[in-house]
Amino acid sequence: MKAKLIFSFVAALVISFAAYAQEPAADSVAEKVVVTTHDGIVRVGVIVSDDGREILLETENLGKIYISKSDVKTIRPFAESDRIDLTGEYQANDPFSTRYYFTTNALPIRKGEDYGMLNLYGPEVHFSLADNFSAGIMSTWIASPFVGVFKVSIPTRNEKVSFGIGTLLGSSGYLNSFKGAGGLHWGMLTLGNRRSNITFSAGYLYVGTGTESYYAKPGVYPVTPDEFGGYYPNIPYQSEKNGMAKAPSFSIAGVTPAGSKSSFIFDSMFFVASQYRRSSMWHDNYDSNGMLTSVRISDESGYEKFSALVLMPGVRFQHREGRAFQIALAGVTVFQDGEVNSFPLPNCSWFFKI
Repeated sequence: MKAKLIFSFVAALVISFAAYAQEPAADSVAEKVVVTTHDGIVRVGVIVSDDGREILLETENLGKIYISKSDVKTIRPFAESDRIDLTGEYQANDPFSTRYYFTTNALPIRKGEDYGMLNLYGPEVHFSLADNFSAGIMSTWIASPFVGVFKVSIPTRNEKVSFGIGTLLGSSGYLNSFKGAGGLHWGMLTLGNRRSNITFSAGYLYVGTGTESYYAKPGVYPVTPDEFGGYYPNIPYQSEKNGMAKAPSFSIAGVTPAGSKSSFIFDSMFFVASQYRRSSMWHDNYDSNGMLTSVRISDESGYEKFSALVLMPGVRFQHREGRAFQIALAGVTVFQDGEVNSFPLPNCSWFFKI
């Protein structure tokens, strides 16, 4: 009797263990995948079954859905840099979603979203150094001048509201022996998500070329005859480094989808600049016979003020992941001394994921 009880207990234990071994571990997690169809629709979920003709995908927002294998373009593992919003919709792994044409928004460059950009005037690269901190460098095709870029993103509890601060610090490089320098420091407010958003920015710009200008020293200088029978005032000249141009700056920029593979982009910048310039005015003095006797030079130095508005509407095309192309039909308008001058500044750039 005891032998039968022991045998029954052992048999039950073996059967239970075998059944347990066939079940998935409680802490195992089925691998998420990203399924892209030929019409550009992207779904994220777990493949429940695949019979060769269609797959059964279990998604978080739609539940279980069947997708014909003939409609599937790609199936890849769900990456760490991929995101799903609160509604369960997939947010594409777009490494260029933090950038407009020239300005940036307050959204962070996430891990795995480092990118480079080739413009007609030169290259630039940007890297994510922490969750909400990124750095980059911009230059021209002759590697001078060059600019360092730093941005801190400040998320809020509302995923559609983000703040940020940024800094550009530049040098003229080997041009003018590194004497030129400048910077732009600004704050940002971004409303929206990575696919569609608008950003308001305000900052302060200062730029100095490091060059010098020569000017005549103010005073009265008698005219003396020279060896050729003419008259020439002996006027001393001085040199002075040109002052920095300083300007509060403002920007409104945004992006909105124009399809599964393209977006409308709008960028803008407005400056109210002033720069101290040394200048002189010459005044000729004549005697009663109409002969030039002296030259008086007065100091007419002061601040030169002007404003500039740059509008940059454009379109971005992204036909494959990790690559994009955009073109902007920019225009520049300069307001100075009651005059308005405008000129076009079209440009294009190429993005690529690093």
